[in-house]
Amino acid sequence: MNFRNDINGLRAFAVLAVVLFHFDVPGFKGGFLGVDVFFVISGYLMTSIIFRRLSKDRFSVLEFYGDRARRIIPALAFLCFALGVFGWLVFLPSEFRAFGKAVGSSLGFFSNIVYWREAGYFDTRSHLKWLLHTWSLSVEWQFYLLYPLGILLVRKLFGQRGTVIALVGMALASLAVCVYLSDPTKWPTAAFFLLPTRAWEMLAGGLVYLFPLTAGRPARRAMEFAGLAMIVYGTLTFNENSAWPGYLALVPVAGTALVILAGRKHSMFTGNPLAQFIGKISYSVYLWHWPFVVALTYFDKEGSLHWRVAGIAGGFVMGYLSYALVESKTRRPSDRGEALAFPRFMTLRPILAFTLLLAIGGGSIYASQGVPNRFDRSVFIADSETYDTNPHRTKCHMMIDPCDVANRQKESRVVVLGDSHAEAIAEAVVDAVPNGKPGDVLLITIEGCPTIYGIRRGNGDCFDQDRKYIDILSRDQTAKTPVIIANHWSQYWSGPTMDDFAFVNPDQPAQTSTPFSTEQYREHLLSTVCRISKIRPVYLVEPIPEFDFNVPLTLAREKMRDPKAPDLSISMSDYVARNGALLQAMRQAHDQCGIHLLDPRPYLCPDGKCMGSHDGRPLYSDYHHMSEYGNRFLVPMFRRVFEQG
Repeated sequence: MNFRNDINGLRAFAVLAVVLFHFDVPGFKGGFLGVDVFFVISGYLMTSIIFRRLSKDRFSVLEFYGDRARRIIPALAFLCFALGVFGWLVFLPSEFRAFGKAVGSSLGFFSNIVYWREAGYFDTRSHLKWLLHTWSLSVEWQFYLLYPLGILLVRKLFGQRGTVIALVGMALASLAVCVYLSDPTKWPTAAFFLLPTRAWEMLAGGLVYLFPLTAGRPARRAMEFAGLAMIVYGTLTFNENSAWPGYLALVPVAGTALVILAGRKHSMFTGNPLAQFIGKISYSVYLWHWPFVVALTYFDKEGSLHWRVAGIAGGFVMGYLSYALVESKTRRPSDRGEALAFPRFMTLRPILAFTLLLAIGGGSIYASQGVPNRFDRSVFIADSETYDTNPHRTKCHMMIDPCDVANRQKESRVVVLGDSHAEAIAEAVVDAVPNGKPGDVLLITIEGCPTIYGIRRGNGDCFDQDRKYIDILSRDQTAKTPVIIANHWSQYWSGPTMDDFAFVNPDQPAQTSTPFSTEQYREHLLSTVCRISKIRPVYLVEPIPEFDFNVPLTLAREKMRDPKAPDLSISMSDYVARNGALLQAMRQAHDQCGIHLLDPRPYLCPDGKCMGSHDGRPLYSDYHHMSEYGNRFLVPMFRRVFEQG
């Protein structure tokens, strides 16, 4: 197959869209669709390789895999090695542990599955995952493994025509599943990361090869312009809130297909020298730009225009060096249809051996908890609190109800209800139960949802879960088990998520909702806790002190510089400034319906300062969730529940 200037130039459009999106350049909110463009291109090229070689009766699956390995693995392995050296010097044990896991999953080409299970692609915390972008390489590699085997099998059973029909059917089925799961109320994270919902994009590229169009020059020019316009339109108008990939992904997929069908080798858009150069180094630029994005967040520079410009430049410089020193020395000339700048290329065996060693190294880093002996032990003590979380947090979690709440709430000695803050403090309640035994504490948590009757998050979450459990706890007149309610109260009162919520009538949820406001929040909080308190004692945990920084990571970094660094804290005035209005609302609930208030300040804020750490050990696992060590300080507070009972 002759080298396609138009496809090479199309890669430039794709990688520029992704880079500008990731660096948050204004106007490129939909730049993530560049990955979809890459998928279509990949499907087209793989299909052309397979069917051309089959037509000449010289297709080899192993040779196909070898060519793909030479194309993808060397530059990826080089990136992982370079980041590993950087991480050895800079990363805290918990960070290096997570990085080791990422290296193993990236080089094993299942990182898309790992990231699917961890968080969404657009989540804020994803900006600290150094190899997040390798999810797309994992999807492609999984496609490469299955695609030729599927074609060979179907071709043997049904012939060439049957194979083409099967590919059309698989593409349509994959698209249908993708559209269905991309709905925010279904399984959007799976739709984004997994092969079954992405396969149609690569199959679309394959169908472009199998169904070429013959058209005149004016028609081909119009097709190219329309295709590029669709890609640019999506890049400029789509955003992170779009149900992606979903049906909207048809825009860049169809646009890419049109450009490839047009086949304009000397196009002013894709054939110019700049587009050709960027397209040539696009894979390495894609690999290297993301670590610079993460570095901006890691070093708290993401808000600086100068640093963002430097990050973009760094991604392109390192991308070019990776291309010149690695890619071009390991790819066969036939992969590009042009002479290599460096005519010698490495054989596959040393590449795979080096990659295997890197993957094993990543697994060893993960297994060794991030090689903590690189630093003073005080660093490890502070940093390890990140993992000191509730070991029983999955019990009665969200809509999964293995606990039979309606019956078990009668048998338990106390119910802990709330969001992730309730999950975080639950073990302190367990330790506070006199002569306690397993099952005495029933934990019901709905992460990211305030315990408010009639509240709904934008995508439909919270309403049904809250109503279900609040109804159970406020309906049975014979149940007198006390309820402890703990929430990340300030997050809903004045945090960045408050605009995601609205209030609806629980009896008529289809009616127009009431916009969120602090006054509505206060009224619904009062009505909710008073509703439950008519049946049983209710204990509201007043706001847990919270910090504007990650407590264990911040303390660990302080200990890296000075093992004798002092403990972290905030002033009582900071606590009151953040939570004053909430404390008034809770006192009103106490006065109005007799609920009990549990104040953590006497236990966490001695001498007018709220402790973030004590004797070099954090009380928190992040910014505001108590760790199991921190929970020890709250046990005396929860004993009051049983003393009063």
